[in-house]
Amino acid sequence: MSKRKKEELEGYDFYDDIDELDRASNAKAKANANKSRTIRKRRTNTKRVTFPLALLISLLIILIVGFSAYVAFRVDVIEYEGNTHYSDEEMSDFLFEGKTPNSLIYFLFGNTNIEIPFIQKYDVEIKWPNKFYVTVYEKPIIGYVKYMGSYMYFDKDGIVVESSTELIDSVPEVQGLEYSSIVLNKKIEVADESIFDKILELAQGFDKYDLDVDSIFFDSEGNIYVYIGSVKVAMGNTDDYSERLFELKQLYSKLNGMSGTLYLDEFDGSQSSIIFKKDN
Repeated sequence: MSKRKKEELEGYDFYDDIDELDRASNAKAKANANKSRTIRKRRTNTKRVTFPLALLISLLIILIVGFSAYVAFRVDVIEYEGNTHYSDEEMSDFLFEGKTPNSLIYFLFGNTNIEIPFIQKYDVEIKWPNKFYVTVYEKPIIGYVKYMGSYMYFDKDGIVVESSTELIDSVPEVQGLEYSSIVLNKKIEVADESIFDKILELAQGFDKYDLDVDSIFFDSEGNIYVYIGSVKVAMGNTDDYSERLFELKQLYSKLNGMSGTLYLDEFDGSQSSIIFKKDN
């Protein structure tokens, strides 16, 4: 094996023999490998530290943005229109479960088709960002009949729009109707369908004159009797009850605490045609 003198010249290393050169090369390669492993280890450790930190920062940002959106779109005012059966508080319980709604969340995910007894539909208008305007459309109920332990409420056409165990004091019971069965969302089948026109006229008169009527009774000849407390009012059978309803309004306050029958069935506009018979 030849030998040569190791010298240093202008930054280069010179070795005396090949073996010494091999040993130096191996040492240098080993040093480079150790250096590479150290760099890779540092990078791995950096990644391990950076990932949880980035995740934490991302979660923190999401929480801040979410909280800011919740506060910014929290509804402070809810205005209702058209609801007479339920109070504003009761409507809020139905629509928002008694909680303070968020306009953005309601716009994106809100249930706009909640079924509410006696309510036909409702519209929620969002006044961004903090106000709701709710229009309520109630079912047009003019009376009810008792059927199989429930109160069957019907509209002006005789269609049963609601079946409930809840009694509405402002809606009169209708007695004397002859029917074989009653089905929800179906018309009550009666022999004379014009009877519903008469019920509608009476119901509108009760509402117009603020008359608190307990029930309406139809006898077999189509005569109508209205019950107010302990007073039975004979309204007769006619095509127009407007005058009799107006006269009933004039006498209404005098009927309080009385018991008997008020005859308006022969009312012709004169006071002499009005008869009141007290119960014995």
